[in-house]
Amino acid sequence: MWAILNSMRLQGRSNLHSARWLSGVLLSALLAGCGGGSETTELIPDPINPIPPSSSSCETSDSGSNSDACGTVLIGMTDADGDFLQYEVKVVSLSLQRANGARVDVLPTSNIVDFAQYVDVTELVTAATVPVGTYVRGEITLDYTEANIYIEKDGEAHLATVVDESGEAVGEVTLALTIDNRNQLVIAPGVPAMLTADFDLAASHTVNLEGDAPVAELYPVLVAEVNAYEQKDFRMRGPLIEVDETEGDYRIALRPFQRKQGRLGGIDIVTDSETSWEIDGEAYVGATGLTALAELEAGTATLAMGVFNRVSREFTADSVLVGSSVPGADLDAVSGHVIARDGDRLTVRGANLVRVDGEVQFNQTMDIQLGEMTQVSKPRRQHEMLGLQDISIGQRIRLLGSWDAESALFDAREGHAHLLLTRLSATASAQTDSTLEAAALTFGGREVAMFDFAGTGVTVEQDADPAAYEVDIAGLGLGALGMGSPLQLRGYVAPFGTAPADFSALSVTDFSDARARLLVGWAHGDEEEIEAGEVGGVSAIASLSATGLTLSADSTFGVAHHILRGSHRTDLLELDGLPAIEPADSMFFGRGIYTIAQRGSDAGDLVFFSDFESFATELDSRLMAGAMVKRLHARGHYDGAENRFGAVALCVVLREAVSVE
Repeated sequence: MWAILNSMRLQGRSNLHSARWLSGVLLSALLAGCGGGSETTELIPDPINPIPPSSSSCETSDSGSNSDACGTVLIGMTDADGDFLQYEVKVVSLSLQRANGARVDVLPTSNIVDFAQYVDVTELVTAATVPVGTYVRGEITLDYTEANIYIEKDGEAHLATVVDESGEAVGEVTLALTIDNRNQLVIAPGVPAMLTADFDLAASHTVNLEGDAPVAELYPVLVAEVNAYEQKDFRMRGPLIEVDETEGDYRIALRPFQRKQGRLGGIDIVTDSETSWEIDGEAYVGATGLTALAELEAGTATLAMGVFNRVSREFTADSVLVGSSVPGADLDAVSGHVIARDGDRLTVRGANLVRVDGEVQFNQTMDIQLGEMTQVSKPRRQHEMLGLQDISIGQRIRLLGSWDAESALFDAREGHAHLLLTRLSATASAQTDSTLEAAALTFGGREVAMFDFAGTGVTVEQDADPAAYEVDIAGLGLGALGMGSPLQLRGYVAPFGTAPADFSALSVTDFSDARARLLVGWAHGDEEEIEAGEVGGVSAIASLSATGLTLSADSTFGVAHHILRGSHRTDLLELDGLPAIEPADSMFFGRGIYTIAQRGSDAGDLVFFSDFESFATELDSRLMAGAMVKRLHARGHYDGAENRFGAVALCVVLREAVSVE
């Protein structure tokens, strides 16, 4: 696709909700950083939207701007669950253009971004100062030339090739973005807007695992929300500017990802009595941590995890790492899941290594050496006294120490071990008031078959059994869970050698009626296959109306035809019938976002709707004109009893019909 077409037009339709998502598309590339907001192109006079007299002075800085000519955009980056272990590409450039023709270059330098690292967290990447006004166009360039993209196949990480629709390797991709008058991004002074951008990797690719190496066909889908109601935890990092103990906050210069240079706008981070701190290896709670921070020099490295209050537009920190406790600041850092332990030697799977010099490496597995001096802590629960025994199989972990490439060993004997919230996908099988027994499926998306649970129990007979995994749910006040229900649990693995229980849950989510993904692909074939009658000939959609759509059971499905709830996979072909797909606002509160993606369309390559009826009308028109459905991806809620899927987000990717005379 991209070898033939190197620019795309995004034209939004419908109301303000749609405009918010399109604004996210325009600004999603800010995830890599922001320089000055100065305008660089020749301006076209516009008496309705005049140029502020000092707009050229809008520069992103530590202090922000008090000018009436400038406004602030806060950009957060996240990703939905996908098939990728690593998705590292270069974001080369981004510019925005106002209605009067003025262009703002907001990404003056290229940045390497691993989009796969943002399933559980949103990274705050910039507090960009830009001229006030209405932005209607933009341009973003991504470079896949040296991309590092890994997909898991048969339990092993494989380097994948990203190709366009014609099968050619993707190089540099430039997307020209255009919005009509009903879909505008308005920047005003004094009112920062939070934009959460999502590069939906699952919706953007068709993954083929056949053959020696995985191949992912690309059709990028980038969406975002302004001041989103549902937000993941935010990660905010950068050098310290100042501390205000009276106000209970501190200010940093944003420096996202693993950047060693640059200051991408200043933000204040609020702390409270429950904020946990680790400063140069020492633990604090509440105001004592802020006092200790105030004693450090400006420029000290910080990393905070917290939440964004969409009403007050403030960030509040749950946990803060400072100085040598920040990964990659003074010590090398590695993160991943513990899959085996032999004494003080760990094996970590899906290991992302961050070097002090800023280099980032992906490793399928890595050996870790612990020692008596290794400090163990939970960044959000600094009051707990922990030791080496608290590191067990399945636990998501971050270690600080020293990487020796020659011996292929990470030495954490005098370093730190941070136990991180661990995501467990499982299926319920039995329940009491305090204990849940479940079949464990994945830890952080990694299949349990690759984990060695030897030594986890008090005795060999009590070692954790993934087929009957015991979870401590005391104090959660859960109602009765349906047996066989797909669950997602967040918490910590029990200390090594103490099972049962095997896992202590802080939250349990029943995926039976929430957080489902529907992914379907169709095989239409080329001209020779159609002539031979091998594929094609039946529409993928059996019925389409303002209230929903149904898929045709007679169409030719590709590899994907599943509903995913956590790691619980339901094959559509094994159901009694294909589920009805309905707009979210007909089954649940709120509205959805519905997308049609079609290369070379006069209406725009990506068209967004917040109204399902308008979406259905446009989709029907294109199908009647001969377009064929290539892929359908939805996120929302699946009702198994009614066999209905309520789509909060729905993307239909179309291809032109192959003409055979």
